[in-house]
Amino acid sequence: MAKINNIRTVSVPSIGKLPLAEKPGTFTPSGTKREHKGGRLPEDGGFTESGAPAKLELNINLLGGVDIIALNAIADEDVTVRLADGHVHMMSQAFVTEPVPVGDGESKLTIMANTSEQIS
Repeated sequence: MAKINNIRTVSVPSIGKLPLAEKPGTFTPSGTKREHKGGRLPEDGGFTESGAPAKLELNINLLGGVDIIALNAIADEDVTVRLADGHVHMMSQAFVTEPVPVGDGESKLTIMANTSEQIS
């Protein structure tokens, strides 16, 4: 699945717009992963399919007023990702995979969902 790295805004219903860093990160839409399946003869082979989840790897600014507890509590929410080209993707029932570490003003946040869809 191709990664998309021209993220403009990310919104979560319980928080609003997330404070993205200068280089916000990457978004990988959900899709289908195909793996080769061999056969006894070349013409007997083929592939197997499995679902690939949507993944949003963000760099965020930990500005004053950013609630780390609220970021860590993102679960079962519809996360909206707006891209530079105007397309909008929705990650359904998305969740944060790991607690957000507090550092020197910037931190990493990974959000995943089983499915995503382009809504505009």
